[in-house]
Amino acid sequence: MNGWGWNPYQYPPEYAQYDTQYQGRKEVIGWSWWDTVTYVSGTSVSLTFFTAMRATIDLSNMEVAGQLAAPKAFLTRAIRFFVKQRPRSAVRAADTNPNTGAIDNIQQLTNTGTATVTIGQKTYGQWPLWMLPSGGGAWGFIGGNGVTASPGSIVDFGVNGFPDPRAVYTLSRPLFIAPQINFKIDVVWPAAITLAGTDTPIQLIMDGDLIRPVQ
Repeated sequence: MNGWGWNPYQYPPEYAQYDTQYQGRKEVIGWSWWDTVTYVSGTSVSLTFFTAMRATIDLSNMEVAGQLAAPKAFLTRAIRFFVKQRPRSAVRAADTNPNTGAIDNIQQLTNTGTATVTIGQKTYGQWPLWMLPSGGGAWGFIGGNGVTASPGSIVDFGVNGFPDPRAVYTLSRPLFIAPQINFKIDVVWPAAITLAGTDTPIQLIMDGDLIRPVQ
């Protein structure tokens, strides 16, 4: 038995005296899991997150593809959607026409995209992407090059949501992910979107509480 009074793995109780964890106890710390998948401009209609291992920690900090390594568990309190972009120059559109660029990329992706959380074989949450702000990163801007004639050019940058860690969508009921239970987040669009600057990495972040052994 561990410090919570439960034994999810049904280990023989006589082995407790040899436990390498501190009296079989668990600790709870604030934690985030993240994963990054590239949106292929003009092609992608769906992306699946947390089901594959990535090459570097800036892309993902998952330790096992598609689940949490035993005996770790996670209580998800918030989900964030972040588009990794840099400022870039774009042709300024004629008056009243949509202008391509970083801000338009954000708007197109969030206007029609939806995110679905699956744990095990069941759906546990579904949201339009505009409800899942990133709550961090640089803020957006749009500026001209001094040319007043149309079309001219502009430079812009944008992220989904105000850059404040409090500006996130908090789940009305946290989602508990038990050890070694498959989970994923699918993001889908009804049609492929052509993005300025071609293929663009998208990152999803799950914020919450990590439950792990005390050592």
